[in-house]
Amino acid sequence: MSVRDADPGYTAAKSGDADAALQLARRLISEDGVRQIRALVASTEPLILPVVADELTGYNAIPDAMAQILATKLRLTAVAGRIVQTNKVGHTRAKTFQRIVTPASFSGPVLEGGRYILVDDHVGLGGTLANLKGYLEARGGNVIAMTTLTESHNGRQIALRADTLTMLKVKHGEELDPFWRSQFDHGIEALTEIEAQNLGRQESVGAIQDLLAQAAVEARGRGLKPRSG
Repeated sequence: MSVRDADPGYTAAKSGDADAALQLARRLISEDGVRQIRALVASTEPLILPVVADELTGYNAIPDAMAQILATKLRLTAVAGRIVQTNKVGHTRAKTFQRIVTPASFSGPVLEGGRYILVDDHVGLGGTLANLKGYLEARGGNVIAMTTLTESHNGRQIALRADTLTMLKVKHGEELDPFWRSQFDHGIEALTEIEAQNLGRQESVGAIQDLLAQAAVEARGRGLKPRSG
């Protein structure tokens, strides 16, 4: 992540400069990563779908640039702009609970039976990619892979592990799941691995509620619309 953030074109690319984003993506996309995706794709022809979103600094042009380059290298089709993020979440460098209270939502047509590779510039808690995957699969799409330029510690483990879910249930009993459904319209089984680990480190459900409420206040102070609190 430090290499990406130190790139001379990063700030401009994150704020909507398409040329800066293309140059950054060309510099940082790993050929080894491209080979891994090519092996995964084999003879199929999935669509490459970038996370298209406005951030607090403007339109983030990096995922679209990544999708264009990957589509060229893999001889696939990028579908930028068809499915877009409908809310600002301000996740870049945000604290954990501020990210949790501002989940990304999406809109746009999904190709029923279509296979997708999701592209974003960074994965932290994994919530944005998980939400996009859920949006696609609820409408008949199939996500076969996700790829990012950078990741936070353990960020590539997005799917919730069974033992982590068990730990969460043992730690917080039956109180957490209904509360979570009341706030986010899904149960704790839909959490990402890192989200669940963070909740498991809290002393009680009451402590989680306090952290979410505080994060919601901070999010509103940044001009965002939190789902909780």
